[in-house]
Parts: sequence; structure tokens; C-alpha cells
Amino acid sequence: MVCLIAMNLFSLIPGNFFSLLASGNREIYFDALMLLNDFFKNELTIRVDDYISSLIALIEDRVFILEAEDESPELSETEGGGGLAPNVKARLILNRFIKTGWVDKEEMDGTFAEIITPRDYAIRVMRLLDELRDERVHEYNSLVYSTYSTLKQAEQEGPREMFDALLAAQRNTEQLSYELRTFYHNIRGYLKRIQVQNNVNELLESHFEKFKPLADRVYHPIKTMDSIHRYRAPVREILSNIQENGDLISGMLKRAMEVRKYEAEDEAGEEILSAIHYTMDIYDNLGNTTDEIDRRYHAYVKNSIDKMTYMMSADQSVRGKLLDILKAYSKASETERDRIGDMLEANISVNRQYFLDGESFFHKNILSRRLNGETLEIAGQGDFSDNALERLAGELKNIYSLDRIRRFVEGLFSAAVSDSSGELVVESEHIPVEDDADFILLILALIRCRERGTGYTVKLREGGIERNGYRVPKMEFRKKDGKDHA
Repeated sequence: MVCLIAMNLFSLIPGNFFSLLASGNREIYFDALMLLNDFFKNELTIRVDDYISSLIALIEDRVFILEAEDESPELSETEGGGGLAPNVKARLILNRFIKTGWVDKEEMDGTFAEIITPRDYAIRVMRLLDELRDERVHEYNSLVYSTYSTLKQAEQEGPREMFDALLAAQRNTEQLSYELRTFYHNIRGYLKRIQVQNNVNELLESHFEKFKPLADRVYHPIKTMDSIHRYRAPVREILSNIQENGDLISGMLKRAMEVRKYEAEDEAGEEILSAIHYTMDIYDNLGNTTDEIDRRYHAYVKNSIDKMTYMMSADQSVRGKLLDILKAYSKASETERDRIGDMLEANISVNRQYFLDGESFFHKNILSRRLNGETLEIAGQGDFSDNALERLAGELKNIYSLDRIRRFVEGLFSAAVSDSSGELVVESEHIPVEDDADFILLILALIRCRERGTGYTVKLREGGIERNGYRVPKMEFRKKDGKDHA
């Protein structure tokens, strides 16, 4: 089956189609393809002269490396590509597009004007490349509610509308499943990045500049306004009613034969049942999918906070780094210990230090060789270690506890003013940040504002401000009233 699909694919696409993206000029070719894609989106007919003029302005000052596929009698004696005129570069790029099967060049009907016609598969690939380069965060569409409202409206109108609504519901469900799975795998990627990020600024940038916009686009809408748990049962009920209503199915079959021109009603009926079963199966499993996403989401937030807390409180002195090396040495294998020892010997000079005092003339330093003997057991060692670890864990847990974060926010509200609605509001311009502790508490208050039991909400705005050498995002803390807090 895979081989058959590959054969069908490469029977449509030329073998050298993707050679542009592997060329030494791939960056120029990519920009030229995106320019062509812009023309395709805005112009019904793409004139060669218009495209060449825009391409010249795009690549005028860029170096184009002349390759074997670009050679022509007029350019056979040219050395390199830096000396090519801009119009020659543009013509070479367009000719390469034609040779590799991206576009066709032809004359417009009734005129001598030349036009560019992108091929069908090239249009799809250009669209994919355009989506890959676009790093903007797109708004999430209410896919669950759209599915429900479309089916509900069609249920009241009739079988003709129900057929179109069912196909629309299937497309929305496919998009919903794609969005959820993409977000789930993106969380896994961010979890792995935490392990290699060794800078607090990198962690903050990764969370607030990349992960949080993604979560706000997909995760929070699905958990709030486009709630899966709210509309899942009604959607399944409507689909079950369709499946059990023979008259409705017959009307949908007639509509399908009119729209899709199927050769037989069996083929149309199979597609209708397939759309119903697919949508129902996806909604049956959406609960498990969202639960798994919740676990990954909270795991990421916890690991990010833990890593940030550790890095802010870890000992970065020479003593601390030496302790890290000794810990790694104690857990290493024999081969790794030899490697660590060689590294220390090559980079660190360690010598025995002697000193002269009043008793040095009477006591001679005797060098002795240490022998490996039987280890002596220390009484009560286990209880001491357990108690020490428990105390250490308790101290670390209380460094930035949730209670301390609440007290910090309450301190902000003590000097706050009320807005027109009578609520206490503190803006980031009035939040004092005196030291690292204040900065960490402010960031943790922002991250944990959605947890149950907090007495405040946080609203982020565009941009950031400098506070006593610390850069914080623009935001406002708004105190909940007593009823909401309870």
C-alpha cells in the first residue's frame, strides 16, 4: 500500500521537484516561492513581467551561486554568481521553477503577454511552506460549538441541510483532533527543553513568549468557552438520532446523489455512515485526550517552576560546582570516573600544602598510603540521614510556598486603589520589585493565578516594563470579592 502511494505521488511530481530546497541557493529560491505564493493569493493572473520586477527588487543585493542546472550559452564564461545582473538572476530562478515542474509559462489568450501558472501540487506545497514559516499564534476557532450548532440547526430544517452539516461536522472534528494532538506533542517538546535549559531567562522566555500563547490559543478555549464536556453529549445524541432515522438517511442519500454525483446510493450511504461513526468515535475519546493533555500541562508547569526555583537558589560558587562534580563522580561507572579524573588532572592543579610552625621541628610529617579496608558501620546513621533529608525537603518546600505567594499579593493590594467598579486593582507600574525574592514571587504569582483558592486574577497586556533593573510584563492584579474567593 505504501509503495503504491509513493508510485502515484512521483508519477505526478517530477523527480527534481524538491531540488530547489536542497540547492546552495535554497534561501533565495524559498523567498522567490513565497513571493510567487503572494502573487497567487492576490492575483488571478500572474504576469511574468510583474513577477520578474518584484523578484528583482527582492534579490537585487543577494549573491546567487550559478549552478550546473543554470548554465546557458550566454553565461558559460561567468565566474561565480556574485557578478550576475539582478534581471539575469530573476530569469534564472524562473527558468529553474519551470524545469523542476513548479510552474508553467504560457501566453495569455488573445495577447502576447506571458503569464505564470503554478501547478496544482506546487500550490499545495507553497501553502505548506508558507504555514511553516509563519510563527504567529493564530486564534482558535470554536470547533466544538460550531459542530454542535451546525448539526442542531440542520436537525430543525431537514435532510438536505443535514447532509451538508454532517460533512461540516466531520471537517470540524478532524481539525479539533489535529489541534489537540498537536498541542499535546508540543507540551512534550517543551518538557524536554526544560531539561537542557540552564538559564532562568531562557525558561521565562520559553514559557511566556512561546508556551503561554500556545496554551491560550488552544488549551484555555477548550476548557472554558468551547467546552468539550458541555457539548460532547448533545453532539453524540444528534448523531445517534440521524443513524436511527431511516427517513432522514434516505433524504440525505438523495442530497448526496445530487451534490457529489455518486455512481450508486451504496457509495453515498457508506460515506454518510463513515462521517457519523468517525465523529462519534472522536467525541467518545475526547475525554481521555483532554485528561492526558491536562496531566502533561500540569507536569510542564510544575517542572518549569521547580527548575526555575532550583536555578535561583542553587550554589553557583566554586564550592557548589565542585560538589556537583563530586556527586557526578560518585554515581559514575569506572570508565566515566577515569574520564572525570583525567579532566580534573588536566584542568585543575591540586597540591598538598605544608606550613612551618613552632612544632614543625619536633613532629615529622609521615606520608602514608591509604588502604581499602572494611567499612565501619556508624550507629544511627540511617535515622540521621532520613531526618536530614526530611528537614531539607521541608525547607525547600517552604521557600516559595503558595501561602507566601498569597501574602505577597495581599501586600500589593494593601496599597491598591479601587477602580470605577469598586474592585482593588494593582498595575505592574506600581508593583515594587526590590530584589530577586520579589521578582520570583511576582512571576510565581502570575503563573499560579489560576489555581483554586487564589484570591486574585491577573490580566496580561502587551509589552513589558523595567522595575529596579528587573524586566516584568505589563499586567494588572485584580482582587476577587469575598464570594468569588470562597
